[in-house]
Amino acid sequence: MVETRNSRLKRKHDQDPTKALKRTAVELAPKLTKHEHLTSNDSNASEELKSIEIGLSEIHAKLLSKASKQKATFLTKYFRVEEYGEGDILIGVKVPDVRSLSNGLGFLPYSILKELIQSKYHEERQLAVINVVTKFKNTQDPVELTEIFKFYVEQMREGVNNWDLVDSSASQIVGAFLKDKSDIKRLWLYDKLAVSERIWDRRIAIVSTQCFIKNGKYDDTLKLAEIFLNDAEDLIHKATGWTLREMGKKSKSTLVKFLNQHAQRMPRVMLRYSLEKFSEEERRKYMIIGKK
Repeated sequence: MVETRNSRLKRKHDQDPTKALKRTAVELAPKLTKHEHLTSNDSNASEELKSIEIGLSEIHAKLLSKASKQKATFLTKYFRVEEYGEGDILIGVKVPDVRSLSNGLGFLPYSILKELIQSKYHEERQLAVINVVTKFKNTQDPVELTEIFKFYVEQMREGVNNWDLVDSSASQIVGAFLKDKSDIKRLWLYDKLAVSERIWDRRIAIVSTQCFIKNGKYDDTLKLAEIFLNDAEDLIHKATGWTLREMGKKSKSTLVKFLNQHAQRMPRVMLRYSLEKFSEEERRKYMIIGKK
């Protein structure tokens, strides 16, 4: 079975990650208590557990076949696993390969997705995120869209714990679902995510507004950017600056107004990211303001 994040932290991480992924069928066998939807009927439960076990075994084997120790070494440094990466383990699979595998598997059942998103292996969580995003994009059923959103924010969110997992799913699921739902947008963006002590929740909040920007709505981006002026984390500054830059591409006047009000208070990296599409002269002007 895929190991949870908690159990991962108790293990040593100096092993060869490609060897670490070679788990037996017994290790992969999920616990019945992890799947609320399983019936109490022993026969039905046994069949579903067997199906999950086979599915996970195949996924692990396919990922391992694409793994590269050299790539794993590079990605381990790239994702700074000893810092914000929280000891993440990468086996060295390229994103296009993970995406191709996800597409080939079709839409995975929630039972398997729940196991994958708890994995200590980055690529397994990445596959779960890609699969859910694809599932969300390919349905028009309001009931199913609500189900996917709830699954993401309530059961997947803890496993969405690095910047690439956030940036490849927040706008596509959270933003896309909340863009026309003012009644619950306030609850999720401001009352739950933006005020969370968890850095990835706050990043989900600001990145999700990129979906609103695409639809010509900037208010939430501006409000959250103002909130995050005082955030202590560099990764939030980068995400906020990047999102402001995207807003500026749609409405430069809106970004200029924000900069005129807040450039002096903006963290340097946030300011720099927001100015990337400005002329050199304009960038210099606001960077000088930011030094004061």
